[in-house]
Amino acid sequence: MGALTLVVALASVVTAVTAALTWQRRARTSAAVPLTASLVSVSVWSTAVVMLNTGQRPAVLDALVHVQYLGITGAVAANRLFAHSVTGGRLTARRVLLLCVEPLLVQLALLADPATRLFYASVEHVGDPPVRQTTLGPLFWAHALYSYAVVATGVAVLARRRRYATGLLRRQLGTVLLAMALPASVNVVTITLPAEVVSVDTTPAVFAVTGLLFAFSVLRQDLLHLLPVARGLVVDTLGDAVLVVDGQGRVVDLNPAAAALLQHLGQPPAAVGQALDAVAGPALTAAVGAGEVQDVVQLGAVSLDVRVRRIQDARGHVLGRVAVLRDVTAQHEQQRELEEANAQLRRHVETIERLRADLAEEAARDPLTGLRNRRRFVDDLTERLRAAAGGGHPVALVLLDVDHFKAVNDTHGHAVGDAVLVAVAGLLREHARAEDVVRYGGEEFVVVLPGLDTADAAERAEQLRTACALLRVDGDAVRVTISAGVAACPEHGTTPDDLLLAADRALYAAKTGGRDRVALAT
Repeated sequence: MGALTLVVALASVVTAVTAALTWQRRARTSAAVPLTASLVSVSVWSTAVVMLNTGQRPAVLDALVHVQYLGITGAVAANRLFAHSVTGGRLTARRVLLLCVEPLLVQLALLADPATRLFYASVEHVGDPPVRQTTLGPLFWAHALYSYAVVATGVAVLARRRRYATGLLRRQLGTVLLAMALPASVNVVTITLPAEVVSVDTTPAVFAVTGLLFAFSVLRQDLLHLLPVARGLVVDTLGDAVLVVDGQGRVVDLNPAAAALLQHLGQPPAAVGQALDAVAGPALTAAVGAGEVQDVVQLGAVSLDVRVRRIQDARGHVLGRVAVLRDVTAQHEQQRELEEANAQLRRHVETIERLRADLAEEAARDPLTGLRNRRRFVDDLTERLRAAAGGGHPVALVLLDVDHFKAVNDTHGHAVGDAVLVAVAGLLREHARAEDVVRYGGEEFVVVLPGLDTADAAERAEQLRTACALLRVDGDAVRVTISAGVAACPEHGTTPDDLLLAADRALYAAKTGGRDRVALAT
């Protein structure tokens, strides 16, 4: 057994041990399964190569070729599945079955090869012990090109993922890339050099290094634990949509929630490598391209909360952006309904307040004349006197009484008496502010005159008396006259009781003096 054969045998042992280690971690992540399958395939491949170089009978050598290619094609397929898994992809049955097609076709081609010579153009068993010597046929080269293409796509996926990764994840992916690139490079040399130069397939030997690299990733970098958590178990299971866009505005990654959201919005099927504008539309593209922002974008009936963060390398260069999209249509609808309910509640409260104010105002007004009654008059007058005292302004009031009102009721009836009161109230309202005229009780009225002293108030009272003397009620049957008493603050008092008492005494003086006149408080 030559030195190269011993190295290949060592590779078989190393990959088998590493496969056992990765299989123990299969509960952590689905990536352990294809990695274990890859290492087992390499171990099978290495074992077949060793057996092919240990002097076996020709029939055994021919059978070992089937085992050898079972390991080769299995390693290629399993490595591709592993690359897909560690970059966040799901291992679907369809993907696994598609990658199993080529290994099956290779086995069928080897079975038919003694008759067709399409895989190996010639096969000879030379020497003692016999050695299998071959020349390569067209199906072999088709198999080789397919294998390199599969390996290349796996390397491309890993390289693209590593480009945007940082920290431990970046180192993990670097280790995986190196482990996959080494055997592929050696295999190119092995199949292109003449058989006289390379008598043993050394590709499995390089897998000894590959196995050590994978073992290092599994044991020291915790490859099968941290990497799937960083991508698959977090991003893919997020309820929020995640879009990753590179510096040229192309989609480089998206999770299933993002694909479902874009499909729900009626956008074209999202595909990695397409321009974001073609995938997401102009409104969402503008929001994602605006920098590090948080905004709500309205896309038809759908409201999206968009949060964008820049992806930067260690030197601060912007590599792209990651956008997290959340459908907040339901929340916005709930908020709108809540705002509408609050607005309706405010309207109800305003209506209640208005009704309460109307009731309060109605309770404070005389139902016959519409004037304010004496219920709140004393409180209001107190406030006016306090404000006038603070500003140094006088306040006067006139207490009026309809002359011979009882006689009017007795002679003409209460309806005419009410008409007299209404007429007097209307006249007083015309000559003063509405809030300053009060029906004090029965046939008595009070007119508050802010800012007027006794003399001015007496003149205004005389005007009111003269105007009332012109009133006629029930045709010309009733002539209305009034008597008035005038008092002012601060001469005649500073409280409502003092002023009303002074005005009442003046009114009494006017009545005893003959009525239809104005008297001043003393």
